[in-house]
Amino acid sequence: MSICKGRVAVVTGASSGIGEAVALSFVEKGAKVVLAARRTDRLADLVSRIEAMGGEALAVATDVTDEAAVQNLFASAVERFGTVDYLINNAGIADSTAADELDLELWMRVINTNLTSAFLCAKHAFPIMKKGGHGRIINVGSISARVPRAESPAYTASKFGLNGLTHSLALDGRDHNIAVSIFHPGIVATEILPGSVKLPENFAAQPKDVADIIVHMCDVPDHLNFYEALIVQNKLPFLGRG
Repeated sequence: MSICKGRVAVVTGASSGIGEAVALSFVEKGAKVVLAARRTDRLADLVSRIEAMGGEALAVATDVTDEAAVQNLFASAVERFGTVDYLINNAGIADSTAADELDLELWMRVINTNLTSAFLCAKHAFPIMKKGGHGRIINVGSISARVPRAESPAYTASKFGLNGLTHSLALDGRDHNIAVSIFHPGIVATEILPGSVKLPENFAAQPKDVADIIVHMCDVPDHLNFYEALIVQNKLPFLGRG
């Protein structure tokens, strides 16, 4: 039996791509899911699909860069399901703008969406997890946190920062049995990077591929932390010289 069965997972960026797939993978393991995103129509559709599977889901329209909205997200999760066992910080945006062309507004939007949102969600998840005696947070990073793309300073900084945040939270959480981890997807066929969907089928990963890994990272005993994982295409010039 899966450790996830009967537990409660909050998934941000749940209206499409990796987040949507993660929610469905959790339900397949018997977990209850709280779906956070701004696109309410897509969340409603996903709730219907999950209920048709026999699962339980709650949709909460959330701007994860707004602390009041994040606070409401976790309050709603506790009101409906009593606790939060897992948090998947998946909300994010991609950007490829050279430093000399990057205005401050865009820089802040990328940093707030990809990094500050993870901090806010962790901040409001921690008290619930402390009370419950355990918890697991997985931040969705990027291969760009290891080897950046050219002319992507905001995106790169946000994902390198997420690495640091993960390490810090993992230290802070361990005395409370809260495991904090990071998962780095390579190229995934999602809306965040539209060009990826045009790649050969045997090159780009599908959201389901990476979702199953993220949920597997949650499906381990509470005293263990599957701290880091990275998925990379065999043919991507990432390892060694390409």
